[in-house]
Amino acid sequence: MTAPPRVFERLAEAYRARPPYPPALVARLSELAGPGRTVVDLGAGTGLLAVPLARAGHRVFAVEPAGAMLAVCAEVAAGLPVDPVQAPAESTGLGPVGAGLVLLADAVQWVRPDAAGAEARRLLGPDGVAAAVVPEPLDTPFMRGLRMLLARANPKAESRSLTARVRHWLSLAAGPGRPEVETWEQRVGLDRETMRGVVRSLSYGGPALAPPGWSGSSRRWTCSGNDRGGNGRERSASAG
Repeated sequence: MTAPPRVFERLAEAYRARPPYPPALVARLSELAGPGRTVVDLGAGTGLLAVPLARAGHRVFAVEPAGAMLAVCAEVAAGLPVDPVQAPAESTGLGPVGAGLVLLADAVQWVRPDAAGAEARRLLGPDGVAAAVVPEPLDTPFMRGLRMLLARANPKAESRSLTARVRHWLSLAAGPGRPEVETWEQRVGLDRETMRGVVRSLSYGGPALAPPGWSGSSRRWTCSGNDRGGNGRERSASAG
């Protein structure tokens, strides 16, 4: 993966504040995988998709290069068929698992699409599906204000399109063709402390800010948001 693993070593505890993915998205990914089939979750983080997919009856290989993130994943997945694998998406070290689904969720910006796509193709079964999930904030006054404050404090927070990277990864993982794009919206109410945790968990947010700057930005967006929480959209592109 192209991001320095040490960045994500610092984010593991903050990731606990992140809300879960929409149940409808989890159900769709489970359907794409096929009943009881193996799932490989590349860049699994703390298991936000690996855990619900395991609960849906899949064996999941949770591939994550950051040890602290993987430790949280193993903790929350205790008793479930989740196999933590500390490795990059480009070279998992897994044998031929014949996966029904290889998943890349909120991580396409951190991988080399060519190498990660080739690795996904190697792990897929003959009729398997590759899917990428890209979270996007909804266009609401609160989320616009939050993006503005983050971008002002840290230019790296400015949004960028990931469409080309997603298509590149999918074309190598599942072959040429037009991927199917589906969208889910989710609105979640977050209290002040949980919202602080979510922003700290952003790789371009809390870790990149000096403590004084972070405290000031934190106060401003908390006040401007009036504690209303966050809204998001999940886009899933799949090919198989």
